[in-house]
Amino acid sequence: MLDSPLPTASSNVASAVVEGSPIERSLAAVHPLAARWRGRVLDSMEGTEPTQRWLAAVPDIGPTCEVLLADRLLCDLGKEETEALMQWVRGSQDASGAWMSVEGSPDLSLTVLGWWARRCAGDDPSEASMVKAQRVVHSLGGAQRANFGVRLWLALAGAVPWDFLPAIPGELFLLPRSTWVSPSRFAPWARGILTPYYVLARASASVRLPDPSPLMLRRDPDATALVSPRLTRPGLAGDILQAFDKTVKLTQKLPRGPLRRRAVARAVDWLDETRQRHGGWFSTRPTLLALLAMRVQGARVDDPRILGGLAHLRATRGQVVVRRGVGRGQTALAQGVGGSRVSTAARLVLADRHPSDVASLLRMELSSAGPWQDRANALAGGWPHEPGAGAHLDVDATCSVLAVLSSIEESSPLRAPAWAARRRATDVLLAMQEGPGGFARFERGEADVFMQRFPWTDADLLAQGSNDDPNRVRLAARSLTHLGRTGFRIDDDRVARGIDWLRNVTADAYETRSIRTLSALAGAAVATCPPSHPMRQEMEHRLRARQREDGSFGDLVATAHALSALLELSGACVQCHRAARHLAEAVDRHGDDLERASQATCQGFGLSPRLEDPSATAREVSLALRTFVAQTTGRRGRSTQR
Repeated sequence: MLDSPLPTASSNVASAVVEGSPIERSLAAVHPLAARWRGRVLDSMEGTEPTQRWLAAVPDIGPTCEVLLADRLLCDLGKEETEALMQWVRGSQDASGAWMSVEGSPDLSLTVLGWWARRCAGDDPSEASMVKAQRVVHSLGGAQRANFGVRLWLALAGAVPWDFLPAIPGELFLLPRSTWVSPSRFAPWARGILTPYYVLARASASVRLPDPSPLMLRRDPDATALVSPRLTRPGLAGDILQAFDKTVKLTQKLPRGPLRRRAVARAVDWLDETRQRHGGWFSTRPTLLALLAMRVQGARVDDPRILGGLAHLRATRGQVVVRRGVGRGQTALAQGVGGSRVSTAARLVLADRHPSDVASLLRMELSSAGPWQDRANALAGGWPHEPGAGAHLDVDATCSVLAVLSSIEESSPLRAPAWAARRRATDVLLAMQEGPGGFARFERGEADVFMQRFPWTDADLLAQGSNDDPNRVRLAARSLTHLGRTGFRIDDDRVARGIDWLRNVTADAYETRSIRTLSALAGAAVATCPPSHPMRQEMEHRLRARQREDGSFGDLVATAHALSALLELSGACVQCHRAARHLAEAVDRHGDDLERASQATCQGFGLSPRLEDPSATAREVSLALRTFVAQTTGRRGRSTQR
């Protein structure tokens, strides 16, 4: 995603374009759609009610189902809110009986959770759609082979033994934070999950839930023994680790009173220390499990920590439109994976800026120390992934806000504080660069957790992606783009290391890279490299070769990214005109339904790695067309003067 500084524009884009051109008229038509989403997202940050809030990052049904399961203990949902959440769950079920991932494939874990949530709501298990879901679960291996999160809920319900989950030696929580095997080295999401999990597992906690045994796969119909999940990958190394896991579990059954009590107490202390200003923890799932762990440890329902966590969960719910399933097109209530994303809000501000927007973004800047500074030599600065998440830096959100601050008008009274915030954020970006040249999103080392090197099937949950996955490539490209616009060039060793890293991880794989990734790479090349640099030339060649006969580069969001990138690379060429006409025709054809014309996703974390981004189509099309109109209108003006 390119974060190019946009021409200064008022909030009324229609007054900034020349009437008559079809593309300019399309820009005037798409702008209100982007403005509507900007209002929704910024209003949600002000604490509106869930029924008036819209989710701009829509996950699968997993978080919603887990909230419904946890409410058997937390007792926080009202009847109307429960029914609205169930409308999201029921409406998202496919006609085949399965619940689909964001990518559109049947998902074992989601189908287990969907069936179970419906049972909690009182749905008849003999009803046709419930029977279909049960068959899907059996065909995919049974509920006990679902992901870590589902197996944790099964253990809490007493449906499977705690041995079906990996063992965590309690001694890890007693190690200094600097130790390479300390949980402090895990990704923030993983740390937020595993800490309460350890507390719950040691207490053998239980929650009264409907019996999920119909979803279990047994060795034969009359057997009582379940088919156990394999906790390690096949092979000799996996067999050794499986034996080690069993040994750890056996030793945990031995009497180790003082040591175990100290480890549990330390884990509970971690929960207290990592609770954030908004009342919750890193995101929805860590918050849910932390609340359960505290209740197991004796916290009362009126405990401020419990009340704050429940308030945060309510603040992260919002309305969604069901995109697939039997209820397609319905509006329902869903649980988000976190609060409104600062990165999305910043992109929408670029598309539709109001005078107060910059001040709002500046107020969200991190001003206190956090765990991300353990391995990053920088003072506080940058932005979190959601308002109130003061303990966790998000480099993705930081890059998005910096794009807004870099385009402030010279006459703005906020120019001085914005310049100071940009300087602090630039220092943070430099500190978040990893040794090879890439950039961390939340904490340095989050993609290279030592325990990932073991063949443990759940080990990937400990890290925030891999070192070379597309999200990390785009993050590095966007970080370098900002550094380039700040004045850093390829002759700086840090920029050179970053560009070399990008070229190495994408070498010989350009054909498989998405348009969004190629566009981000092009932005980094333009900002830091001279026109003759091989990377800049390569990106332009690769992007131009991906244009289709109709002028598009794929769906509408991909076309908007490619158009913005080509405008940066070489200006408004013939291919840019073709892409702009394609976008303008789509705006005219779809009208107010434009946001449903192209499904865009954004990066999540943990068990919800991809999220739907319903604002992306209107937002990115508006940004791309505005940049195109600014360039072409400026050229016409210069030609007329001559």
